[in-house]
Amino acid sequence: MKSPDHHVPALLCLLLVSSRVTDGLAARRQQKPGTGDVNGMNVLLIIVDDLRTSLGCYGDDIIKSPNIDQLASKSVVFTNAYAQQAVCAPSRVSFLTGRRPDTTRLFDFNSYWREHAGNYSTLPQYFKEHGYVTMSVGKVFHPGISSNRSDDYPYSWSVRPYHPSSEKYENAKTCKGKDGQLHANLVCPVDVSEVPEGTLPDLQSTEEAIRLLKTVNQQNSSFFLAVGYHKPHIPFRFPKEFLKLYPIENISLAPDPDIPKNLPSVAYNPWTDIRKREDVQALNISFPYGPVPPHFQRLIRQSYYASVSYLDGQVGQLLSAVENLGLADDTIIAFASDHGWSLGEHGEWAKYSNFDVATRVPLMFYVPGMTTTKQTQQSIFTYLDPFNTEPTRKPPGKIKEEPVELVSLYSTIAELARLPLLPDCPVPSFHVELCTEGRSLLPYFDTARKKNAESVAYSSYPRPSDTPQWNSDLPDLKDIRIMGYSMRTSTYRFTLWVGYNPVTFEANITDIHAQELYLIKTDPNQDNNLFNKSLHFDFAQKLFGHTLK
Repeated sequence: MKSPDHHVPALLCLLLVSSRVTDGLAARRQQKPGTGDVNGMNVLLIIVDDLRTSLGCYGDDIIKSPNIDQLASKSVVFTNAYAQQAVCAPSRVSFLTGRRPDTTRLFDFNSYWREHAGNYSTLPQYFKEHGYVTMSVGKVFHPGISSNRSDDYPYSWSVRPYHPSSEKYENAKTCKGKDGQLHANLVCPVDVSEVPEGTLPDLQSTEEAIRLLKTVNQQNSSFFLAVGYHKPHIPFRFPKEFLKLYPIENISLAPDPDIPKNLPSVAYNPWTDIRKREDVQALNISFPYGPVPPHFQRLIRQSYYASVSYLDGQVGQLLSAVENLGLADDTIIAFASDHGWSLGEHGEWAKYSNFDVATRVPLMFYVPGMTTTKQTQQSIFTYLDPFNTEPTRKPPGKIKEEPVELVSLYSTIAELARLPLLPDCPVPSFHVELCTEGRSLLPYFDTARKKNAESVAYSSYPRPSDTPQWNSDLPDLKDIRIMGYSMRTSTYRFTLWVGYNPVTFEANITDIHAQELYLIKTDPNQDNNLFNKSLHFDFAQKLFGHTLK
């Protein structure tokens, strides 16, 4: 191992080690006796793709999301939860293994953590080993190499994961253009009856998830069911009737649609995946800083909102099935997104950055008997029609504003289900199968708990160069030369861009390329980089825990 000055993963882990739960909480817990002895709560984990906090329960006045809002009204809702990397595969592997990207060594889509970094136990695997029937529907692990082309079956799942048959058409030419021809567009409202198979992936996933719930309910099996929805991930392919919810004349631009003058070039996300879509290519936007025309910005934002409402309807059907099957009283429901998505903020689109719009995610936990108590003859979940023009805005049940991390999902769900406490990971934790780098969030469920101004959420993002390239958004591991490590507190976000060696998986924190500092109270959108080395030199020391030369 190199000297501590150059070993960022170990430094980050050391910085994060702390007590996970109080002795009093641990003493009150009823531990499960062991593998195969299941007498606790079922778990329904709902994972959505590219969903930022554009939801009614997070204060968005435009979005119609009555079903997710209903879930939030009966849940503990974390308003400042952050992904550890704003791209699908690394984020999902991180929160499903309870390890940070520096530990999984996955920054792209091209490696399998069990072979690449360590045979880490996963969240569903932990439940499977304790006697649960574990099932996966849709996009839970990212499909492909990063989950061994099997969604990590049979390690994580009791039965083979289900993928909708219509998934294969997601990026195909199924979008009818003004010319009457089919295109592979970004903006893609469709008539469902006219698309291949007459259905869409999320429609199929909801049907399969409900089928599985009925099956395990009939068998009286304790279950862990993960349901991964595709939307609002691009392309924005959704039933066209959802556009009616968002008239284009009511769609505004982002509040900060211009690239900040003091934004380091290494921090800029040139949204190359968006540029590959046929309708965007037709705009002839210059690379990398050419702006999207305002009329098309509105189309993107309108389509994103419509995709969210389409997703909300699917979540509503799933939740109502939980209620109708009599499972609402003994099923923990966790809802999270893998990362956020930029809608024109900072002149950027998609994810691929360390800004809040890319890293901040919705995160909520419904726990029977803890977050709500079912009243006689009263349903907890009912399907709410997103087309209701005057939906009842249900406030969140319990709001927690402290910055928290998505990597905590594993340990939190396991503890809520009263499985044995996961040990903290040693430093380093490569090849340690069972441990967690994410502290359980259960202490936050205590309403009497005082806010902790020092709570910190960490994220990171790789770049191939100091200036935007065609692979800046998603560089292969071999091309990574710079890593941006970011810390988000209740008062600021600080990001340090340093040199990175993809062969040794080490960052050289003395090789500083750029630094960013945004003060949340005066600059909530993070548009004004205030970093000045003479005034703010100590932020890097806080990030890595020792003095920089």
